[in-house]
Amino acid sequence: MLENFGNIMEMVKSLQQSVNHVQERLQNERIEVASGDAVKVIVNGQQSIVTIEINSKYLTPDNASLLQGLLTATVNNALAKSREIQQAAMDKLAGDLNLPKIPGLF
Repeated sequence: MLENFGNIMEMVKSLQQSVNHVQERLQNERIEVASGDAVKVIVNGQQSIVTIEINSKYLTPDNASLLQGLLTATVNNALAKSREIQQAAMDKLAGDLNLPKIPGLF
């Protein structure tokens, strides 16, 4: 029985190392989304904003409302793409480890 416990602990350790590796890779992943040439947002694979760029030619009081809307939409699109990449990475990890598809596992 203790022999099985050792095997389980080894599997858990391997799983944790694999998850850490994927998380590290996602941290370094860059997803770039732009709204034309007005706004560009770069996020990483862990849904953290890395950079927001606003083209200075649009920085006028008349464009404030437009820029706010573009910025919100662009950030939301970038975060959605980042979540998709993260989910794909976790699904691949689960497949590589031959884990059953359990909702919320990763």
